[in-house]
Amino acid sequence: MAKQPKSRAEKRADKLQREQEALNRVFRIFLIGIAAECYVLFLYARFVKGNAQQLLTARTAVAWLGWIGLAATAAGLALLLVKKGDKRLLSVGRWALGAGLFFALSSALMYFIFPQGTLLLCVAIPILTVFGLIYYLFQHEFFFSCVILGGTMFTLWVLRKGLGTVNWNTKVIAGAVLVLIALAAAAFLTYKISQKDGKWPYKGNFRVFSVGCPYNVLYATYGVAALAVLLALVFSASIYYTMWAVGIALFALAVYYTTKLM
Repeated sequence: MAKQPKSRAEKRADKLQREQEALNRVFRIFLIGIAAECYVLFLYARFVKGNAQQLLTARTAVAWLGWIGLAATAAGLALLLVKKGDKRLLSVGRWALGAGLFFALSSALMYFIFPQGTLLLCVAIPILTVFGLIYYLFQHEFFFSCVILGGTMFTLWVLRKGLGTVNWNTKVIAGAVLVLIALAAAAFLTYKISQKDGKWPYKGNFRVFSVGCPYNVLYATYGVAALAVLLALVFSASIYYTMWAVGIALFALAVYYTTKLM
């Protein structure tokens, strides 16, 4: 028997359900980001800025939380592998895996890279939270553009700090060359995806970019990123202004993709 097409009311109900699920994910990511930042700031006040007794206590707590995180990661993986048919246990497994990875990795950064690891987490968590919100609120191509231009900003910052120094000059130049190679690979992969109407061109055949994706905007993003890095390598004095230019390009993309949602 042929499947009956959905009525207009059913299609509308499905659309509302998808929108509600997306909003739930957004609120969840937002709350997780706030909780993670509060946790890191709490430890920063004691592990980095505290007195000797607070530092020793926080160091012990970070070490224990790292081991607890590893145990939670192992438990989460076990639940995901063993209880594939049980949705409730799968959900528990995902949460255990995510929380375990966070505590294990954050504890390792804070413990072994002191105090820069804690400072890095204080900056990285809000940035990752914003990326998560963009992923669920905007088109995937805008999320990808944000990652590209955000990575370009970080590359420019590293070049500004490392170019001309004795210890880091060669390393940051090599890193910039790798970034340029990665941009070329991303542009080629985007071309292959565009030939499949936004779907992954290799095994899996899942959708990467939305239908009607403006690929020219993506190629322009790669061009801006590559030009910024090349300009920084040739004229290191221009890096500060180049970072501003990349930031303006990111703002322009945000306005463009926001208007496309309306």
